[in-house]
Amino acid sequence: MPSPSERDLAERVRLELIEPIPAEVPAGSDISFKVRASCAAGSDLGGGCINLVASEEIVATQPLVYFGDGVSETAAFALRAPETVGAFTWIAHFPGQEIGGVRYEDAALPIEVRARPLQTILAVWDIPTLVVVGERFTIKVGAKSSGASELKAACVEIRDETGQKIGESEFGAAPLPQTDALYWTEVALTTPAEEGSYTWRVAFAASELKLPHDAASTTFGFTAVRRPDRRLTVSVIEGEGAAPIADVQLGVGPYRAATDAAGRAHVDVPSGSYRLDVWHTEFEFVSRDVDVRSDTAMRVELTRLPKERTVWD
Repeated sequence: MPSPSERDLAERVRLELIEPIPAEVPAGSDISFKVRASCAAGSDLGGGCINLVASEEIVATQPLVYFGDGVSETAAFALRAPETVGAFTWIAHFPGQEIGGVRYEDAALPIEVRARPLQTILAVWDIPTLVVVGERFTIKVGAKSSGASELKAACVEIRDETGQKIGESEFGAAPLPQTDALYWTEVALTTPAEEGSYTWRVAFAASELKLPHDAASTTFGFTAVRRPDRRLTVSVIEGEGAAPIADVQLGVGPYRAATDAAGRAHVDVPSGSYRLDVWHTEFEFVSRDVDVRSDTAMRVELTRLPKERTVWD
Protein backbone atom coordinates (compact mmCIF):
# COMPACT_ATOMS: atom_id res chain seq x y z
CA MET A 1 0.00 0.00 0.00
CA PRO A 2 1.38 3.44 -0.86
CA SER A 3 2.48 5.67 2.01
CA PRO A 4 0.53 8.86 2.86
CA SER A 5 3.13 10.96 1.01
CA GLU A 6 2.77 8.78 -2.07
CA ARG A 7 -1.02 9.08 -1.93
CA ASP A 8 -0.71 12.86 -1.76
CA LEU A 9 1.31 12.81 -4.98
CA ALA A 10 -0.98 10.34 -6.81
CA GLU A 11 -3.53 11.61 -9.30
CA ARG A 12 -7.18 11.18 -8.43
CA VAL A 13 -9.40 9.30 -10.85
CA ARG A 14 -13.09 9.86 -11.41
CA LEU A 15 -15.31 6.94 -12.55
CA GLU A 16 -18.79 7.12 -14.05
CA LEU A 17 -21.09 5.11 -16.29
CA ILE A 18 -21.21 6.27 -19.89
CA GLU A 19 -24.97 5.67 -19.88
CA PRO A 20 -27.13 4.96 -16.83
CA ILE A 21 -28.63 1.51 -16.38
CA PRO A 22 -32.21 1.01 -15.13
CA ALA A 23 -32.79 1.05 -11.38
CA GLU A 24 -34.76 -2.20 -11.79
CA VAL A 25 -34.07 -5.08 -14.16
CA PRO A 26 -35.69 -8.50 -14.59
CA ALA A 27 -33.99 -11.24 -12.59
CA GLY A 28 -31.55 -13.20 -14.71
CA SER A 29 -31.59 -10.64 -17.53
CA ASP A 30 -28.56 -9.52 -19.50
CA ILE A 31 -27.04 -6.15 -18.58
CA SER A 32 -24.46 -4.23 -20.59
CA PHE A 33 -22.68 -1.00 -19.68
CA LYS A 34 -19.41 0.87 -20.14
CA VAL A 35 -17.33 2.78 -17.60
CA ARG A 36 -15.34 5.95 -18.23
CA ALA A 37 -12.35 7.14 -16.19
CA SER A 38 -10.80 10.60 -16.11
CA CYS A 39 -8.36 12.68 -14.09
CA ALA A 40 -7.89 16.41 -13.56
CA ALA A 41 -5.04 16.55 -16.08
CA GLY A 42 -7.14 14.87 -18.79
CA SER A 43 -4.45 12.24 -19.34
CA ASP A 44 -4.90 9.07 -21.38
CA LEU A 45 -5.41 6.22 -18.91
CA GLY A 46 -5.07 3.59 -21.61
CA GLY A 47 -3.21 0.56 -20.36
CA GLY A 48 -5.10 0.71 -17.09
CA CYS A 49 -8.08 -1.50 -16.34
CA ILE A 50 -11.29 -1.53 -14.39
CA ASN A 51 -12.45 -4.53 -12.39
CA LEU A 52 -16.06 -5.29 -11.60
CA VAL A 53 -16.40 -6.62 -8.06
CA ALA A 54 -19.36 -8.46 -6.52
CA SER A 55 -19.27 -9.87 -2.99
CA GLU A 56 -15.56 -8.99 -2.79
CA GLU A 57 -14.76 -11.10 -5.86
CA ILE A 58 -13.74 -9.85 -9.29
CA VAL A 59 -16.40 -11.04 -11.74
CA ALA A 60 -15.21 -9.18 -14.86
CA THR A 61 -12.34 -6.99 -16.07
CA GLN A 62 -12.17 -4.57 -18.97
CA PRO A 63 -9.13 -2.51 -20.09
CA LEU A 64 -9.45 1.18 -20.80
CA VAL A 65 -9.17 1.10 -24.57
CA TYR A 66 -10.79 4.28 -25.89
CA PHE A 67 -9.60 7.84 -25.27
CA GLY A 68 -10.99 11.18 -26.35
CA ASP A 69 -11.67 14.63 -24.93
CA GLY A 70 -9.69 13.80 -21.79
CA VAL A 71 -11.74 10.70 -20.97
CA SER A 72 -10.79 7.01 -21.20
CA GLU A 73 -13.46 4.33 -21.68
CA THR A 74 -13.78 0.58 -21.36
CA ALA A 75 -15.39 -1.79 -23.80
CA ALA A 76 -18.80 -3.01 -22.66
CA PHE A 77 -19.19 -5.15 -19.56
CA ALA A 78 -21.68 -7.91 -20.43
CA LEU A 79 -23.20 -9.36 -17.26
CA ARG A 80 -26.23 -11.25 -16.07
CA ALA A 81 -28.41 -9.95 -13.27
CA PRO A 82 -28.81 -12.22 -10.22
CA GLU A 83 -31.52 -14.86 -10.46
CA THR A 84 -32.99 -13.85 -7.11
CA VAL A 85 -35.23 -10.86 -6.37
CA GLY A 86 -33.72 -7.96 -4.43
CA ALA A 87 -31.10 -5.24 -4.47
CA PHE A 88 -27.53 -5.99 -5.46
CA THR A 89 -24.38 -3.91 -5.96
CA TRP A 90 -21.44 -4.17 -8.28
CA ILE A 91 -18.32 -2.08 -7.64
CA ALA A 92 -16.47 -0.72 -10.63
CA HIS A 93 -12.90 -0.57 -9.25
CA PHE A 94 -9.94 1.22 -10.74
CA PRO A 95 -6.98 -0.17 -8.78
CA GLY A 96 -4.18 2.20 -7.83
CA GLN A 97 -1.57 1.87 -10.58
CA GLU A 98 1.10 3.68 -12.54
CA ILE A 99 0.37 4.63 -16.16
CA GLY A 100 2.87 6.51 -18.33
CA GLY A 101 5.07 7.28 -15.35
CA VAL A 102 2.19 8.81 -13.36
CA ARG A 103 0.73 7.14 -10.30
CA TYR A 104 -3.05 7.12 -9.91
CA GLU A 105 -5.15 6.52 -6.81
CA ASP A 106 -7.69 3.79 -6.27
CA ALA A 107 -11.19 4.74 -7.40
CA ALA A 108 -14.49 2.95 -6.90
CA LEU A 109 -17.99 3.42 -8.34
CA PRO A 110 -20.95 1.53 -6.76
CA ILE A 111 -23.48 0.34 -9.34
CA GLU A 112 -26.74 -0.40 -7.52
CA VAL A 113 -29.57 -2.27 -9.23
CA ARG A 114 -32.67 -4.11 -8.02
CA ALA A 115 -33.72 -7.41 -9.61
CA ARG A 116 -37.48 -7.81 -9.96
CA PRO A 117 -39.58 -10.84 -10.93
CA LEU A 118 -40.36 -11.44 -14.58
CA GLN A 119 -43.92 -10.96 -15.79
CA THR A 120 -46.20 -13.71 -17.09
CA ILE A 121 -48.95 -13.14 -19.63
CA LEU A 122 -51.88 -15.61 -19.81
CA ALA A 123 -54.19 -16.30 -22.72
CA VAL A 124 -57.35 -18.46 -22.88
CA TRP A 125 -59.03 -19.56 -26.09
CA ASP A 126 -61.36 -22.18 -27.64
CA ILE A 127 -63.93 -21.43 -24.94
CA PRO A 128 -67.41 -22.74 -25.80
CA THR A 129 -70.10 -20.09 -25.41
CA LEU A 130 -72.77 -22.61 -24.38
CA VAL A 131 -72.12 -25.92 -22.61
CA VAL A 132 -74.58 -28.54 -21.43
CA VAL A 133 -74.97 -28.84 -17.65
CA GLY A 134 -72.97 -31.64 -16.10
CA GLU A 135 -70.96 -32.42 -19.23
CA ARG A 136 -67.23 -32.17 -19.91
CA PHE A 137 -65.66 -29.49 -22.08
CA THR A 138 -62.14 -28.27 -22.76
CA ILE A 139 -60.37 -24.93 -23.06
CA LYS A 140 -56.86 -24.02 -24.11
CA VAL A 141 -54.58 -21.97 -21.85
CA GLY A 142 -51.27 -20.39 -22.83
CA ALA A 143 -48.60 -18.50 -20.89
CA LYS A 144 -45.61 -16.44 -21.96
CA SER A 145 -42.70 -15.20 -19.85
CA SER A 146 -41.54 -11.61 -20.38
CA GLY A 147 -38.02 -13.04 -20.44
CA ALA A 148 -38.96 -15.87 -22.83
CA SER A 149 -38.21 -18.37 -20.04
CA GLU A 150 -39.02 -22.02 -20.59
CA LEU A 151 -42.41 -22.88 -19.07
CA LYS A 152 -42.67 -26.56 -19.96
CA ALA A 153 -44.30 -28.73 -17.28
CA ALA A 154 -45.36 -25.67 -15.26
CA CYS A 155 -48.84 -26.12 -13.78
CA VAL A 156 -51.88 -23.93 -14.41
CA GLU A 157 -55.09 -24.16 -12.36
CA ILE A 158 -58.76 -23.36 -12.97
CA ARG A 159 -60.80 -22.07 -10.03
CA ASP A 160 -64.53 -21.37 -9.77
CA GLU A 161 -66.28 -18.32 -8.27
CA THR A 162 -65.64 -19.59 -4.73
CA GLY A 163 -61.91 -20.07 -5.37
CA GLN A 164 -62.15 -23.86 -5.36
CA LYS A 165 -59.77 -25.64 -7.72
CA ILE A 166 -61.78 -27.51 -10.36
CA GLY A 167 -59.11 -28.34 -12.92
CA GLU A 168 -55.40 -28.21 -13.64
CA SER A 169 -52.92 -29.13 -16.34
CA GLU A 170 -49.22 -28.79 -17.21
CA PHE A 171 -47.84 -26.84 -20.15
CA GLY A 172 -46.36 -28.90 -22.95
CA ALA A 173 -42.68 -29.32 -23.75
CA ALA A 174 -42.65 -26.88 -26.69
CA PRO A 175 -44.22 -23.48 -27.40
CA LEU A 176 -47.25 -23.21 -29.67
CA PRO A 177 -46.04 -23.21 -33.30
CA GLN A 178 -45.65 -19.79 -34.92
CA THR A 179 -45.67 -18.01 -31.54
CA ASP A 180 -42.95 -16.31 -29.55
CA ALA A 181 -42.44 -18.70 -26.60
CA LEU A 182 -46.17 -19.18 -25.82
CA TYR A 183 -46.39 -22.45 -23.90
CA TRP A 184 -49.86 -23.99 -23.83
CA THR A 185 -52.03 -26.84 -22.64
CA GLU A 186 -55.59 -28.12 -22.88
CA VAL A 187 -57.63 -28.27 -19.67
CA ALA A 188 -60.65 -30.57 -19.27
CA LEU A 189 -63.47 -29.23 -17.09
CA THR A 190 -66.96 -30.24 -15.99
CA THR A 191 -69.91 -27.89 -16.43
CA PRO A 192 -71.87 -27.04 -13.25
CA ALA A 193 -75.10 -28.95 -12.65
CA GLU A 194 -77.24 -25.80 -12.71
CA GLU A 195 -78.06 -23.51 -15.63
CA GLY A 196 -76.65 -20.00 -15.64
CA SER A 197 -73.73 -17.78 -16.54
CA TYR A 198 -70.39 -18.53 -14.93
CA THR A 199 -67.02 -16.77 -14.69
CA TRP A 200 -64.03 -18.92 -13.79
CA ARG A 201 -60.42 -17.94 -13.15
CA VAL A 202 -57.19 -19.25 -14.65
CA ALA A 203 -54.39 -19.07 -12.05
CA PHE A 204 -50.67 -19.46 -12.70
CA ALA A 205 -48.58 -19.40 -9.51
CA ALA A 206 -45.25 -19.50 -11.41
CA SER A 207 -43.59 -20.90 -8.28
CA GLU A 208 -41.94 -23.83 -10.06
CA LEU A 209 -39.87 -21.81 -12.51
CA LYS A 210 -36.09 -21.42 -12.36
CA LEU A 211 -36.27 -17.63 -12.51
CA PRO A 212 -38.69 -15.74 -10.23
CA HIS A 213 -41.92 -14.70 -11.95
CA ASP A 214 -44.94 -12.81 -10.69
CA ALA A 215 -48.09 -14.91 -10.43
CA ALA A 216 -50.72 -14.24 -13.09
CA SER A 217 -54.43 -14.81 -13.52
CA THR A 218 -57.23 -14.13 -15.96
CA THR A 219 -60.92 -15.03 -16.28
CA PHE A 220 -63.19 -16.59 -18.86
CA GLY A 221 -66.96 -16.99 -19.00
CA PHE A 222 -69.55 -19.37 -20.41
CA THR A 223 -73.24 -20.24 -20.04
CA ALA A 224 -74.48 -23.62 -18.80
CA VAL A 225 -77.69 -24.74 -20.50
CA ARG A 226 -79.99 -27.74 -20.62
CA ARG A 227 -79.49 -30.24 -23.42
CA PRO A 228 -81.40 -29.12 -26.55
CA ASP A 229 -84.32 -31.41 -27.40
CA ARG A 230 -86.35 -29.25 -29.81
CA ARG A 231 -85.61 -27.61 -33.16
CA LEU A 232 -86.82 -24.16 -34.12
CA THR A 233 -86.71 -23.47 -37.87
CA VAL A 234 -86.96 -19.82 -38.89
CA SER A 235 -87.45 -18.63 -42.48
CA VAL A 236 -86.77 -14.95 -43.11
CA ILE A 237 -88.17 -13.10 -46.14
CA GLU A 238 -88.48 -9.52 -47.31
CA GLY A 239 -92.21 -8.79 -47.22
CA GLU A 240 -95.04 -11.06 -48.30
CA GLY A 241 -93.95 -13.46 -51.05
CA ALA A 242 -90.58 -11.77 -51.55
CA ALA A 243 -87.15 -13.37 -51.82
CA PRO A 244 -85.49 -14.99 -48.79
CA ILE A 245 -82.79 -13.03 -46.96
CA ALA A 246 -79.41 -14.62 -46.29
CA ASP A 247 -77.03 -13.78 -43.44
CA VAL A 248 -79.76 -12.64 -41.06
CA GLN A 249 -78.69 -13.01 -37.43
CA LEU A 250 -80.99 -14.80 -34.99
CA GLY A 251 -80.89 -14.77 -31.20
CA VAL A 252 -83.09 -17.30 -29.41
CA GLY A 253 -82.35 -16.65 -25.75
CA PRO A 254 -78.64 -17.52 -25.45
CA TYR A 255 -78.59 -19.44 -28.74
CA ARG A 256 -77.34 -17.92 -32.00
CA ALA A 257 -77.71 -18.76 -35.68
CA ALA A 258 -77.70 -17.12 -39.12
CA THR A 259 -79.85 -17.78 -42.17
CA ASP A 260 -78.43 -19.59 -45.19
CA ALA A 261 -78.82 -18.68 -48.87
CA ALA A 262 -82.42 -19.93 -48.70
CA GLY A 263 -83.16 -17.55 -45.83
CA ARG A 264 -83.52 -20.41 -43.37
CA ALA A 265 -81.87 -21.14 -40.02
CA HIS A 266 -82.18 -24.05 -37.59
CA VAL A 267 -81.71 -23.51 -33.86
CA ASP A 268 -81.66 -26.48 -31.46
CA VAL A 269 -82.96 -25.47 -28.01
CA PRO A 270 -84.38 -27.06 -24.87
CA SER A 271 -88.16 -26.99 -24.64
CA GLY A 272 -89.32 -23.62 -23.32
CA SER A 273 -90.30 -20.02 -24.01
CA TYR A 274 -87.81 -17.61 -25.63
CA ARG A 275 -87.37 -14.12 -26.97
CA LEU A 276 -86.53 -14.32 -30.68
CA ASP A 277 -84.45 -11.42 -32.00
CA VAL A 278 -83.90 -11.02 -35.74
CA TRP A 279 -81.52 -8.43 -37.22
CA HIS A 280 -79.70 -7.43 -40.38
CA THR A 281 -77.89 -4.19 -41.18
CA GLU A 282 -80.24 -3.43 -44.10
CA PHE A 283 -83.54 -4.27 -42.37
CA GLU A 284 -85.56 -3.20 -39.36
CA PHE A 285 -84.95 -5.12 -36.15
CA VAL A 286 -87.69 -7.61 -35.17
CA SER A 287 -88.26 -9.14 -31.74
CA ARG A 288 -91.04 -11.50 -30.66
CA ASP A 289 -91.84 -14.15 -28.09
CA VAL A 290 -91.86 -17.76 -29.23
CA ASP A 291 -92.97 -20.91 -27.40
CA VAL A 292 -91.01 -24.03 -28.39
CA ARG A 293 -92.67 -27.11 -26.92
CA SER A 294 -92.10 -29.29 -29.97
CA ASP A 295 -90.20 -28.95 -33.24
CA THR A 296 -91.44 -25.61 -34.52
CA ALA A 297 -91.25 -23.77 -37.85
CA MET A 298 -92.05 -20.10 -38.31
CA ARG A 299 -91.65 -17.30 -40.82
CA VAL A 300 -90.43 -13.77 -40.16
CA GLU A 301 -90.94 -10.87 -42.56
CA LEU A 302 -88.46 -8.01 -42.49
CA THR A 303 -88.89 -4.45 -43.72
CA ARG A 304 -85.98 -2.89 -45.57
CA LEU A 305 -84.57 0.30 -44.07
CA PRO A 306 -84.93 3.40 -46.27
CA LYS A 307 -81.77 4.35 -48.13
CA GLU A 308 -80.08 7.59 -47.10
CA ARG A 309 -80.50 10.33 -49.66
CA THR A 310 -77.66 12.60 -50.68
CA VAL A 311 -78.53 16.19 -51.55
CA TRP A 312 -76.23 17.82 -54.07
CA ASP A 313 -75.97 21.60 -54.31
